[in-house]
Amino acid sequence: MYEYQATLVSVTDGDTVRLDIDLGFNVILHNMPIRLIGIDAPDARNPEGLVAKTYMKELLPVGTAITLISYKDKTEKYGRILGIVIISETSMNVNQEMVNKGHAVPYLTTRS
Repeated sequence: MYEYQATLVSVTDGDTVRLDIDLGFNVILHNMPIRLIGIDAPDARNPEGLVAKTYMKELLPVGTAITLISYKDKTEKYGRILGIVIISETSMNVNQEMVNKGHAVPYLTTRS
């Protein structure tokens, strides 16, 4: 696991966000897609998915300071980094919050 400081750029849906990730030494990865590991939210093209996306946007306004915990810098089949998103100011685990509020379900991923 690796831990990075990041800033929220946008919310894609209930389990995907885009972040500017600070790698240190003045190196920043801009607008990187992050798939929240361990959860699955409904597709944003249906009503439940729109509710999940709206709630995620309420949790994470653009510019929110984030701590990203990534898993061995792996990506999934769509090229998104897999990780846990923590709101830096409150230490809220967004992955768990989405499940707790019923906007996502736990999702086991296989590691290769």
